Amino acid sequence: MSLWIARSWVAIVLVGSLLAGTAAAKNISISISPTVELQGETLSVRVKVTNGGDEAAHSVVPVVHFGEHEARGTVRDALGPNQSLEQTLSLPVGKLGPGRWPYQLAIDYADANQYPFQALHVGLLTTGNPPPAKAAVPEVAAGQVDKSGSARVKVKNLAAADRKATVTMIVPDGLEATKATQELGLAGWEEKSLSFPLVNRTALPGSRYPVFVAVDYDDGGMHQSVVAQGIVEIVAPRNFWEENQRFLIGGVGFLVALWLVLVVRRATSRSA
Repeated sequence: MSLWIARSWVAIVLVGSLLAGTAAAKNISISISPTVELQGETLSVRVKVTNGGDEAAHSVVPVVHFGEHEARGTVRDALGPNQSLEQTLSLPVGKLGPGRWPYQLAIDYADANQYPFQALHVGLLTTGNPPPAKAAVPEVAAGQVDKSGSARVKVKNLAAADRKATVTMIVPDGLEATKATQELGLAGWEEKSLSFPLVNRTALPGSRYPVFVAVDYDDGGMHQSVVAQGIVEIVAPRNFWEENQRFLIGGVGFLVALWLVLVVRRATSRSA
């Protein structure tokens, strides 16, 4: 999963290189391999970061988020092609009961022009021996985003009991999810859809960003969470003609048809 996420970032850096006018397009391909462990009330994350591209990544630093807690690793000035770094990050998370808990692992880095990027991974920390979660995310439809857009998320209750869930949209830097956290009530076996507005802050056209959805709920004294992933494609902003092309063509067609009707009526009235 982490490797697939990282591959989706190749297009982002490729666009940055083209805009800089380089003779040959290069790319930075970041893969993330995390191992998480709960030690008492401290979360320990061992992460291996590899650059599988043909251009060096600069100012590389891993950042882990758990709830309101954050820990930043040590900055690596440059991570060259086929090079890896390994770090262990720790942060206090308090006393966790049995269940599944989402965490975020981001890799901040920049290209040769110091343009910032972020690779993102969202995973689950399992404590105790919880049963399988009784919720699912059948669809994360994000589609294309220019200056703004939206992601549609379907959530399904996989049990007869009613659920009260919290649904969170998690996006990398460069994008912003407004109304990122929404409450959702689900009757037994019910499926509902939610919409999350997205705003493009610094994402480059031609890039593809992984976005994640976490669904959290409590069940019988256990905390449950499921995580799903979608892809956002960044496109260039469209001009007035591109945005309204279908409407304008339809309007022209209507006017031409109306003109023909008037011509026929005039011709018919004259012949009469």
